Amino acid sequence: MAQSTRTAALNRMHQAVKELTDQLELISGHPPEGLEDLKSSVDEVRLRLWGVLMSSSAHGEKDFGERFRLRRAAEILQGILADVEAGRVKLTSKEAADLGVVAREIGRLVTAAAH
Repeated sequence: MAQSTRTAALNRMHQAVKELTDQLELISGHPPEGLEDLKSSVDEVRLRLWGVLMSSSAHGEKDFGERFRLRRAAEILQGILADVEAGRVKLTSKEAADLGVVAREIGRLVTAAAH
C-alpha cells in the first residue's frame, strides 16, 4: 500500500473512531446489540497498534511505553476535568479523593524532577 493511500485509510479510521465516540455518548440504558463484538474488535486493533508503535519506536520500547502511559493518563485526566466542569462527574466519592491524592503527588514529583 502506498504511503498516501495508507495515510488516507488511517485518516478515515480516525474519523470513524471519532464518530463512534460521539455515538457512544448518546447511548443510554442497554447497549445495542453487537456492541460487545465491536469492543472485542477495537481491543484487537488497539493491541496491534501498540505492537506497531512499539516496534517502530526510535527511543526504545521502555521510553516509548513510559511516554505512552503518561500521555494516556494526561488524556484521561483532561477528560475527567472536562466532565467535572460540565457537571457530568461529581468529586464526592472515595475514588475521587484517591485520584486527588495521587494527582497531587505526581504533580509534586514532576515539579521536583524539573528542578
